[in-house]
Amino acid sequence: MRVLAIDVGAGTQDILLYDEGMPLEGSTKLILPSQTVVVAGRIDRARDKSRDTFLEGPVMGGGSSTEAIEENLRAGLRVYATPSAAATVHDNLERVRTRGVIIQEEAPRGVEAVRTGDLDLPSLKKALGLFDVEMPGSVAVAVQDHGFSPSKSNRLVRFEHMAKAIKEGGRLENFAFRQPPKAMTRMSAVKDYLDGQGVESVLMDTGPAAIFGMPFDPRYKEPALAINFGNGHTIMAVVDGGRIRALAEDHTIEMAPEKIEAYARGLARGTLTNQEVFDNGGHGAYVAGGPWEIKTISVTGPRRDGFLKSGAMPGAVAVAPGGDMMIAGCLGLVEAWKIKDSLCR
Repeated sequence: MRVLAIDVGAGTQDILLYDEGMPLEGSTKLILPSQTVVVAGRIDRARDKSRDTFLEGPVMGGGSSTEAIEENLRAGLRVYATPSAAATVHDNLERVRTRGVIIQEEAPRGVEAVRTGDLDLPSLKKALGLFDVEMPGSVAVAVQDHGFSPSKSNRLVRFEHMAKAIKEGGRLENFAFRQPPKAMTRMSAVKDYLDGQGVESVLMDTGPAAIFGMPFDPRYKEPALAINFGNGHTIMAVVDGGRIRALAEDHTIEMAPEKIEAYARGLARGTLTNQEVFDNGGHGAYVAGGPWEIKTISVTGPRRDGFLKSGAMPGAVAVAPGGDMMIAGCLGLVEAWKIKDSLCR
């Protein structure tokens, strides 16, 4: 079995080429800028040349790319976008228009065209090919999908789907998809892209993918409080019996040590509420049961050092699944791929 696992974050895309015939520590791995960073760079270069831009392609993660669009508009330059590309800025296209983006299908003359999308498989294939590594025909991808509903906050939509997965059992297969739900627009765009590339795929959200990758560190023991400090978001979960029992998520820059402690205590006791996290500006929370006697506090992610240095939770273990903390999400994706035939969604 060979599968390319791609964990798409706000700052990096972490890539593992898993080959069951090769020791995990010797597998091909790449840590590259995420496509939102790449797209932002292309928009920035257009601004440096004082050129208007035309965005075309599927909806993708915002962050850096959205900030670059705003910078170009502030500089007095025009930004054009197809409807699907414009949804990167906001799902409500009227709100995108009010920000100054001109939505149309065709590119005007003389503009700098920039392709959107969370993946660029041809470039990855070319990069691997330079080292005589063949691209597999199986790809597992994780993106953070806020979901979309015209009638409610996307944060609420996101955690309705998380809650559903936990209610259904909280196992890996409850968080992985062959065909994502319709409300998961970003995940669906990735699925459509992969179908167009002729590869078989499995999709997950980045948070659960990282959590299910943590057990590959031998120091991990359940019941565990698993925390992934991403560049954009921090997700924490109580995992027991191989199942996610409780989950909370907030923005990493907002996760001061005292907030982390409060969320952790609430999750372990089974008392943290979705409203508490939502009102604090986070995405939300869902708790099924509790309390739990936590055996290990396992942390991973590119922003974990700030937490570890704070001393907020003595005894926290900086896990490194497969010897590399950056591939925790990839390993969760590989495990999802192994059970892909049971995914009927």
